[in-house]
Amino acid sequence: MGYQHELMDCYEQIAPLTGRMLELARVGDWDGMMTLETQVRSCVERLKEITPVAALDASQLAQKQQLLRRILADDAEIRDLVTPQFARLSTLMGNLRRQQDINQAYDQ
Repeated sequence: MGYQHELMDCYEQIAPLTGRMLELARVGDWDGMMTLETQVRSCVERLKEITPVAALDASQLAQKQQLLRRILADDAEIRDLVTPQFARLSTLMGNLRRQQDINQAYDQ
């Protein structure tokens, strides 16, 4: 597989995956989202291993830029949806830790 084809294939796989992750984040399907995130991570690792041997032609470059814009927009919206969930989880874990400390203090 040529460099250009392999590179574009990665971006073409990542874009719909991040789109689907966004859909799942919107409905709160965190487990489904994490499953897809693993697939995205695998594609990103593959991208890192691709050795550039030639420049993309103009149409490939335009397509890559369009895919990147879509991926980054989806990623930003996913972060906006996930960040409050992380904050909520952090609060719950803090409360649990305080409760454990109280239980230990009174159990001794």
